[in-house]
Amino acid sequence: MPPLIYGSMAFQFAISQCCRLCEHHLFDEISLRTDSMAEAPGDVLVVSTDVASAACRINALPSHVLSRAISFLDARQLVQTCLLSRRWRHLWRSVPRINASRHEFDSMADSEEERNVLFKKFTNAFLVLRNPVALHEFRLFYFMPDHEESEDPDADSDDANLWIHHALRSNARSVEVKIWDDRLHLDPAVFASKCFLTSLQLSCVMLFDGFFRNLQTGCSALERLLLNDCAIDDVEISSQTLKVFTIDDYSNFTFGEQPSISIPSLSYLAFSASGRIPSLKNMGSLVTASVSVSSVGTEVDDICQFLRSLSGVTNLDFDYAGMLKMEKSLQWCPKFNNLTALTLGEWCLAEDYYALKVFLRNCPNLVKLTLKLKQCNYTSETIIAGLNEGSFACQHIEMLEIVYSKGDPKVLEKLLVEGGITLGQVRFRQA
Repeated sequence: MPPLIYGSMAFQFAISQCCRLCEHHLFDEISLRTDSMAEAPGDVLVVSTDVASAACRINALPSHVLSRAISFLDARQLVQTCLLSRRWRHLWRSVPRINASRHEFDSMADSEEERNVLFKKFTNAFLVLRNPVALHEFRLFYFMPDHEESEDPDADSDDANLWIHHALRSNARSVEVKIWDDRLHLDPAVFASKCFLTSLQLSCVMLFDGFFRNLQTGCSALERLLLNDCAIDDVEISSQTLKVFTIDDYSNFTFGEQPSISIPSLSYLAFSASGRIPSLKNMGSLVTASVSVSSVGTEVDDICQFLRSLSGVTNLDFDYAGMLKMEKSLQWCPKFNNLTALTLGEWCLAEDYYALKVFLRNCPNLVKLTLKLKQCNYTSETIIAGLNEGSFACQHIEMLEIVYSKGDPKVLEKLLVEGGITLGQVRFRQA
């Protein structure tokens, strides 16, 4: 039988099966007092032959390995392991990873409010009773009442802010916060004190003015920031340490003026938030950018400035939601002399492939071109004839990848060949 690796599905299954036997002993009243905990009569509680075999091998692991291994469990299930044997009684107190999930309490009460109360009691007790050991990772999955049902969203967010602050004070390197139903009001002061955070992922969170300023002051080691479905109320986004920064298309800026992003250390940017396109500053280290721009509330000048700020990248995925109407000149598109991989959406094929041709003329060292298309029924001879304006500047394309939903994409291959490009390899991929 192969060895049991901690963190594997087999390991987690063995532990979870054992924990289910003792669930009612420990959590019917959300009690964490060790003086009232029943102990398993043997070394390990067994359920079946397979689980018994796995449990015995788990129990043979050194304590520090076992502690790390069980930290992959969710917090409530993690504490239940203290009933498995004397040796396991206090292991949960020193794990380097905490997964606090409100979903573990979904079946314990009839209403969301009651489930939240149980979850808050448990998590508060868990953090108070754990040993003061350094955390590697803290993950929080939490329910926020709908704004129509909540009398005070700030008060409803207090416990979560306290838990995040506790994780940072425990030297957590990675923090992930996922909220559902409504946005958590994240207190900027949580990040003001010095900490060791290197990765922060926030989903469905309200980021107030001062968040990024405190993040830069307190989290001086932060390299990775991922924002999903966040409302951003901070005009200036700046950092001296970030290397990866993403804002998804469910996020939005809550103000009308143009935001700015200044991150000289950044190497990867993914941006698709709704609202006015930001002004990019100090992007000299940027290597890869994946951006999506909406026509709503976006000025042509903003797009031109945005593209100029990205002109030093080697990898660019640029999408535009709407019809891009540019003056018939090359002025709006800068020279991408470093660009070797370019991805464009179907928007670039409008007006006789105008935007596509302009991009290609400004990417002299392009090696790979990817076109993401919904349909590929571009067979008009007049479109191909539009290439008579002149040859493309890029002669080094080695691969054309066409990602499409339906239609015949091969006309695009002909289009580029007619433009003077020698294609070493063409790949079609249906989405």
